[in-house]
Amino acid sequence: MTEFEYDCMQKKLLGRSAWRRVGARRGVTLPSDALDPRQLEQRNGPCRVYRLGRPMTMSQFEAMPRDLQRAYFQRLRQRGGSEEAVGRMLGIGRRRLRQLQERCRVEFDRPDQAAWQAFLEEEEA
Repeated sequence: MTEFEYDCMQKKLLGRSAWRRVGARRGVTLPSDALDPRQLEQRNGPCRVYRLGRPMTMSQFEAMPRDLQRAYFQRLRQRGGSEEAVGRMLGIGRRRLRQLQERCRVEFDRPDQAAWQAFLEEEEA
């Protein structure tokens, strides 16, 4: 095999491999492309709105996912909530609040009465 034939053979191999990649293109499809509108609607869950900037009851708090519960407790801490004030707002005792604090890993160690009162008054406005 001469140098010229060897060069031609390599180019043919390279051309064939490139054709496989380029020539085998298909459109991108998703599993949901074959579903009708009714089936698509069934795949989507209900839309929920969580207002973390407002006071809420314990039932509303428990309905939230855990990551949002933690974010809500962090926000209450930033707004100056003490353990007693947060417990009164949620309508739970100190023991239950402590369990929630441990689960969310948030401590209410920076109480600020003025900021907390402003937070509670936002609900009324």
